[in-house]
Amino acid sequence: MKLEITKACADSLRAFTQNNYCIPLKSSHAHELVAAYFGYASRASLIADRQCPIDKLMDAEIIILNPSPPLVNQRLKSLGNLSVELPPSDVLAEGVYAPIVADEQFSGKIWPGLHEAAMALVEERAKEFKMFGKNIGEMNWISNVNIKTTESHALMTVIFDYPANTTNALRYSKVDIMLPRIAGGIGYSKLEARPTFYYGHMTDPDFRLKHGID
Repeated sequence: MKLEITKACADSLRAFTQNNYCIPLKSSHAHELVAAYFGYASRASLIADRQCPIDKLMDAEIIILNPSPPLVNQRLKSLGNLSVELPPSDVLAEGVYAPIVADEQFSGKIWPGLHEAAMALVEERAKEFKMFGKNIGEMNWISNVNIKTTESHALMTVIFDYPANTTNALRYSKVDIMLPRIAGGIGYSKLEARPTFYYGHMTDPDFRLKHGID
């Protein structure tokens, strides 16, 4: 599947630039750009990857179609004889990812970014609170998402804060979400969420410091 998915995306990119901008794109250039959109420095790196090969995309439960602009832009600059009329990398992404978006087997698994995936879990947690008689929607709650990525996983920390004027003394302070990477820089296995509950006074200015939240 490694060559099938990369070829499909490369062909899609070539058709995208030709049909929308009348710009022909060499097959070799298209494959190099697709590799960058999958999180690799080059097509050779994509082919050589044994730890998180792109052919495991079929097994991914979460697919993040959010390319690294520095990586893609650097590849666009380093490839020779590319048309200066090519649209920016965020526009080209539509052509690259089109086969993945259109494939029904990936339906419900695709997210535009890690932040959006994390916030989806926030909504699930909100529903759980409602099941216990707490309607999150009626509270002026705040959430913040911190994201760290490594070669093996993405770690997202969702932080919840109830404002100081709330009448409820419960603080649901954070959820650490681990996404093990299994397919290039875009395919991840199922969310592993580790919630942490805190109880305390809302007006305590040192609350976050005491509990090591920040």
